[in-house]
Amino acid sequence: MFELSSETRVTELQDESPAMMEALMSTGIFRSGDDASATIGDLCWNFGLNPAVMLNVLVRAQAKEAPSDVDVSELDGMTLTQVVENIETSHHAYLREALPLIGQLVGRVAQVHGDTDERLIKIRELMEKLSADLENHMRHEEEALFQIARDLDGGDAVRPTRCGDKIGGPIACMENEHEAARLELGELRKLTDNYAEPGHACNTYRRMLTELSRFDRDMVVHMHKEDKVLFPRAVDAQAALREAGQ
Repeated sequence: MFELSSETRVTELQDESPAMMEALMSTGIFRSGDDASATIGDLCWNFGLNPAVMLNVLVRAQAKEAPSDVDVSELDGMTLTQVVENIETSHHAYLREALPLIGQLVGRVAQVHGDTDERLIKIRELMEKLSADLENHMRHEEEALFQIARDLDGGDAVRPTRCGDKIGGPIACMENEHEAARLELGELRKLTDNYAEPGHACNTYRRMLTELSRFDRDMVVHMHKEDKVLFPRAVDAQAALREAGQ
């Protein structure tokens, strides 16, 4: 599994992440033709820059990078309302069922094994935060963004929500929260060694890893549907209404 650090070489970024490579070159500390065997740390110190600052820039760039293996072709041809309903039934319903179960599992595993592996305590704390954040995220979507999307789909005037009647505000909030969630999922993968089962894992431990892996994958698809399909189509729909004088 690729792990970013100050010792990471530019060649690794070239192989692993076009988004991070683009972010690196945009700063000017590495240009086409420079020595790609240099580490991030070397480049930063040569420019008087703390490597931690650059690593944060690269992590944020990676978080925005779209997974190459996510298939959302099921949304092709759907109306905005149908896309919203797909997200609600396929992902929001799943999260509301899965998160309490995952909370129980990570809690039990941390209680039994946390004394010998402090990462399990961190997993429990991370999932508690993610669960609370996702519940607020889904409520915000359902009460504001999804309602506006449905109104736009009907071609009528948008009813004001708690965020007003413009789709851009809720989308900006959701995109920021998606970025935070991607970073937290990255931390979850590190804490679990990418959901690998240790040799001493009991049945509960193994089930915890299975459920966390499923949660991770569902979140990736969920956010991809919104970032790449729902959000841009909703923005276009509101722009079309504005041009029509509505």
